[in-house]
Amino acid sequence: MTTSSAQLESLIQALDVERTDVGRFIGPTTERALPRLFGGYVLAQAVVASGRTVPSDRNLHSMHALFLRGGDSTVPVTYDVAELRDGRSFSARAVTATQAGVVLAAVQLSFTTEQSGLDHERIESSFTPPPHSLPLLGERLRPELDSLPSWWADMHPFDIRFVDHPTALATGEVRDPLQDYWVRAAGAVPNDPLLHAALLTYVSDLTLLDPSLMPHGRSWYGNRIIAGASLDHAMWFHRPVRVDDWLLCRQVSPIATGGRALCECTYTLPTGHRVASATQEGLLREP
Repeated sequence: MTTSSAQLESLIQALDVERTDVGRFIGPTTERALPRLFGGYVLAQAVVASGRTVPSDRNLHSMHALFLRGGDSTVPVTYDVAELRDGRSFSARAVTATQAGVVLAAVQLSFTTEQSGLDHERIESSFTPPPHSLPLLGERLRPELDSLPSWWADMHPFDIRFVDHPTALATGEVRDPLQDYWVRAAGAVPNDPLLHAALLTYVSDLTLLDPSLMPHGRSWYGNRIIAGASLDHAMWFHRPVRVDDWLLCRQVSPIATGGRALCECTYTLPTGHRVASATQEGLLREP
């Protein structure tokens, strides 16, 4: 839970997927190995693999993924990139992520050139405390460290500042299905738009299902535990983004039914201008 530039550098190195054949890449493991392969890590590597097959004037604008199986965080992942289309303005790719020939995720991505057109945005005016006024993640979670898995105390490549206490982790208090936090990388990130998009993709899968637990007073690790898994994940990039600047993430779960929960989030600059949006459906089951 301590912000670490060394862990950020390790993550950046792990996103440097290796091309081994036409349309095939190998994603290395990262030093921060979790009990199971983190879905955001797979998506981030898929972003880089696909992005390396498109013309250099095109940036990622959308991604849609299905999580099909869990994976082993100690084993490299193979990414096979299919070139679906290269048009005058858009390039579409399909990526299949596998380990030992077993499909873990299927991802579709679209890249586009810079274009002009209609432009509007609804900016929320509600007040949010600035990041430097909020406690570090380690300080925020110190009261329930005994309830969290040991890897929660590991060094982390991002600085995350929750506006309110992240009750879905351990305390399991009943509240509205809303969660806000500020996030930025633990250090400077090279000036590569594809890398910044990949790192934000990684971040987007960290806590997106948390708000779905809040109306029910459930948690992942502490009181009234419930089990969960991501089923699919979609993301849109509206503007160029830098993850080494502060971004405000606002998460909400508008509905949970049939054992599945839908969660949505936005990423905005301190000025209120949105740079990205994400949605995820997750499976919730009694342990």
